[in-house]
Amino acid sequence: MNWRLKIEQKFEKLSDFIFENSKKTILAILLIVVGLGSNLSHLRMDTSTEGFLHKTDEMRIKYDEFRDQFGRDEKILIAVETEDIFNLDFLKKLAKLHQELENNLPYIKEVNSLINARNTLGTADSLIVEDLFDNYKIDKSTLNAKKQLATANPLLKDLLFNGDKTFTNIVIDTQTYSSFDKNGKKIVVNEADEFAEETTNDAPKIYLTDNENTKIIEAVQQITKKYEDANFTVHLAGSALFAGVIKQAMRKDTQSFIQKMLLMVILVLALMFRRVSGVVLPLITVVLTIVSAVSLMALFDAPFTVVTQIMPSFLLAVITGASIHLLAMFYKDFAKTGDKKSALRFAMGHSGFAIVMTSLTTAAGMWSFSFSDVAPVADLGIFASASIVLGLLFVLVLLPAMLATLKLKHKPIAAHNKKMDTFLHKIADFSLNHAKSIVSISGIMIIIAVLFATQMKFSHHPLIWFEADNPVRVSVETIDKELNGSMTLEIIVDTGRENGLYEPEILQKIEKATDYLNTLKEGEVFVGKTITLVDVLKETNKALNANDAAFYKIPTNKDLIAQELFLFSNSGSDDLEDFVDSGFSKARITVKVPFVDAIKYNEFLDKIQTHITQEFNAKTDVSFTGIGVLLASIMEKSIHSSAMSYILAFGLIAIMMIILIGNIKIGLISMIPNILPMLTIVALMVGFGIPFDMFSMLVGAIALGLAVDDTVHFMHNFNRYRLEGKSVDEATRLTFIGTGRAIIVTSVVLSLGFLVLLSASMTNMFNFGVLTASAIFVALIADFLLVPAIMKLLEKPKPLEQK
Repeated sequence: MNWRLKIEQKFEKLSDFIFENSKKTILAILLIVVGLGSNLSHLRMDTSTEGFLHKTDEMRIKYDEFRDQFGRDEKILIAVETEDIFNLDFLKKLAKLHQELENNLPYIKEVNSLINARNTLGTADSLIVEDLFDNYKIDKSTLNAKKQLATANPLLKDLLFNGDKTFTNIVIDTQTYSSFDKNGKKIVVNEADEFAEETTNDAPKIYLTDNENTKIIEAVQQITKKYEDANFTVHLAGSALFAGVIKQAMRKDTQSFIQKMLLMVILVLALMFRRVSGVVLPLITVVLTIVSAVSLMALFDAPFTVVTQIMPSFLLAVITGASIHLLAMFYKDFAKTGDKKSALRFAMGHSGFAIVMTSLTTAAGMWSFSFSDVAPVADLGIFASASIVLGLLFVLVLLPAMLATLKLKHKPIAAHNKKMDTFLHKIADFSLNHAKSIVSISGIMIIIAVLFATQMKFSHHPLIWFEADNPVRVSVETIDKELNGSMTLEIIVDTGRENGLYEPEILQKIEKATDYLNTLKEGEVFVGKTITLVDVLKETNKALNANDAAFYKIPTNKDLIAQELFLFSNSGSDDLEDFVDSGFSKARITVKVPFVDAIKYNEFLDKIQTHITQEFNAKTDVSFTGIGVLLASIMEKSIHSSAMSYILAFGLIAIMMIILIGNIKIGLISMIPNILPMLTIVALMVGFGIPFDMFSMLVGAIALGLAVDDTVHFMHNFNRYRLEGKSVDEATRLTFIGTGRAIIVTSVVLSLGFLVLLSASMTNMFNFGVLTASAIFVALIADFLLVPAIMKLLEKPKPLEQK
């Protein structure tokens, strides 16, 4: 007996067991779901840039070390546009906004603006470091003098105001660490301890959480909204704010996706089965799968991210599709016999193995992502594949148990089903009668798509996920233009020795490096400003030399440098902590850059890394970190990981197809129709200028895993009829009648599942939905036309067929 028939018999026996123990089975499944669901409250969201890297990634480790030393580099920028930033009324309003932000924003470290800009002055016997407008006092009599001081300070231009004095910037530094421990309890800080943030407790520190960041963003949005008017236009930007806005969009979109998808699935199921059970039972199966999937993420502390947000809609479509295949066979046999037990036995025996194989191929497509260097992509691979297997358990165990428990009315085969059978018969005949033409045209399409693939361009630009008129995108682009950058790169110069930064040679090299950086402009990528310890030192040296501008330079004496920095640190200002470590061995160079495509930063970074590393001697270690560097690294990892995912997914699925078909040659050839959807995606992307970014990279492996499902169902039934001695033509027609309708409906459900993403507020999700739905549609056409045509040309007639 053929091994496939033996497996089918096992499924028939499983069906009988479930039928006889249906209530116990339902109870056991519900207990499993309730047990997993108890973890739901622990699910967290993460839209941070560093969250795209695994915690063990070297780049992530360096970034964490940087944050531990210098604090969080992600800022919230509030750029205010007006006619003249030094207008008295405007400054008073700005001071009021500054003060309200300081008093009412949660989880922040400090607020910096023109109001409290550092003003370093020297007197006959002391160094004074004060705020430009001390105690928020805006006085008309001193306004011109303050304006001159601000304008004369080279550090403030492009940091706190633009050249035309029509934009001013408020920079908000958030806390580095969370105010709560891992158990959610508030951490009590000793306010008397100036180093409280570093010595709060002995427990492992948790960086500022996504929820805390979101609360800051929401507060900023609420406060700034009150101040806006025609002469006080507010632009919000900064990497911290951008992460918060993405999270807001994710929350809104995810809820919308699931609601719309549920409505579409209900409509399709109602039209197909015209039974309440045919709608309700698949939905119960799907909902329990999604709840279990999200609970698994919470159980293993995997955050919900901008990547994993596609998982609920994906599972909804996939599990509904698997349910449709089982129910289609069940209702078809039940309509003939009226015997629920035998109909269930028939459905499980006929489709059980195919459903297992389709679930495993889809899971394999997703599992291929689990080795990704990009953490959310790896999470998607791990939890989506695990959830598909869990959903398989629900489809083949819970769904039959619910069918066994319910009282179902016996209905004869509907007339609309007979019309569908006639339509499928015609498609089968068309494919069989034009086999050579279909294969030839498909071959030409593959060649054309490959040519398109050679023109593919990589990109990763989160800003263009939002429409051109989106307020966040407009604000970022405005700040990039008017204030020369809204994002930062960070360069760490480590002398490796205590007080190494007192050496004039090191400081001169830092100055030379920043002079070089400030000249860089390559297309959209440029350096808008650099901020370092050297700026503080030059300010101090000038102040201690009768405020003479000629002394705005680095002293040449090591002892004098040490003395001046000591005087500055004792002046009441803690600004030095932002630029150096406590032992004066490490210095930080902050580089302002615009928010552009991460791909463009790779060459740019390679160039400056080579130049700056050469600037320092071998005893000085120079490293690069910060949000800008992370973005570039993430895209590079995405490209490499996606290539590996495609190879792995194709290999795993090809092996499964060979096992299913039982023939290496035909198994491999049957993968051709499943390559066609992937190549079609590439052609569409190149043709319509859709960027090949982190999200569109996922489409190929996902599409392959989904597209092969229909091929599996087709080939499973085709081989079944061939083993019964049917000819290729007969086996093809019977396969179309037996499973063709279910293939169409599952393809429709899957397509609709991804087309709901067209309502997304971010274009990356929109593109993902369009591309995946297109791939599923092409896969349906390939399975209905190309697969039968290939079988017609490859399958040799059996001896009985030749007689």
